[in-house]
This record gives sequence, C-alpha cells and structure tokens, in this order.
Amino acid sequence: MKNTTTLKGIIIILLGILLIGCSAEDGADGAIGPQGEQGPAGQDGQDGEDGNANVVSVLFENQSVVIGDNVLDIPELTQDIYDNGGIIGYVTVIGNNYWEAFPVTSGGSVILEIDRIEVGSITLRSTFDQSGLNFRFILIAGTSSSAMAGRQNIVPELKKSGINVHDYHAVIDHFGLKY
Repeated sequence: MKNTTTLKGIIIILLGILLIGCSAEDGADGAIGPQGEQGPAGQDGQDGEDGNANVVSVLFENQSVVIGDNVLDIPELTQDIYDNGGIIGYVTVIGNNYWEAFPVTSGGSVILEIDRIEVGSITLRSTFDQSGLNFRFILIAGTSSSAMAGRQNIVPELKKSGINVHDYHAVIDHFGLKY
C-alpha cells in the first residue's frame, strides 16, 4: 500500500512540474516556414443574367391630354438615347390594368400618338381631351451594334428577337422592370 501511495505521489508531482514548467511564453517563436505551392485554379462560375443598366422606365401618373400637342418633359431622354437608342411608350386609364402601346387607335383612326421625340421631351398628339391617364416610357440606350445603324434601331432588334413591343408585360419582363 505504501508503494502505491508513493507512486501516486510521484505521478502527481511530475504532472505538476510538467503543467507548471511548460509555457508558451518561455521561449522564442520558431521561424515561419516556406510558402506552400499555389493550388489549382477554381472553375469559372456561370454567367449571370443580363441586367437592365441601359434601360430607364419613366412613369407619368394621373395626366391629362388636350386636343393637339401635349409635351412631357423627360430629362432621362438623353442625346445618346435619342441618337442610338429607342423609346417604347404605353398608356392606360387610371384603374385599368391594361397598358396600350402607342399609337392608340379607335375605329381605324389614330387618336393618341407620339408625335415628336426630342432630347429631354416627348410630344404626344391627341384628338380628344382626357384626364386620369398614366403614361410609361421605356427608354433604351443604344448598343455598339445599334449605334451604327442609327436612331430607333432598338425596337426592330427587339421584334427580331421575338419580343412583342406592343405587349406591355412582355417588354417589362424582358428588361426585368417592376410593374
């Protein structure tokens, strides 16, 4: 029994010396090892969806038109859009969820149309007086390919791609715009 107690005492003393005697602060840090080899390159990620950085949507709410010319100031309509881009316009009556593309016709006659486009404004020509209208214009900046062909080439490009520019929802969805 005496040997067991003595052996236990020696083990406790040795453990105590080891635990107290060893400290990370006792010596200097070793030198940093050499840099490892560069790992293999990772796989390329998938391309994201095209954004709409070249598209601006301008909404005019609760507007009125009179017979004749009606000018809407649109500061977002830049020289670049005028020269190389395209404009698609829609109209609806407040409370109606259906948007109609310009020109608007009735009985085979044009009753509301985009008459003139200038830098900073659009002029609508109306054959009637009406209040409570909402207008939305989609302004599309030109691309390098459309710039060579000249003004308003974007709309035919959209049509060629299968986008019905008279369908408000198709255009809004195509450009990822909010309704």
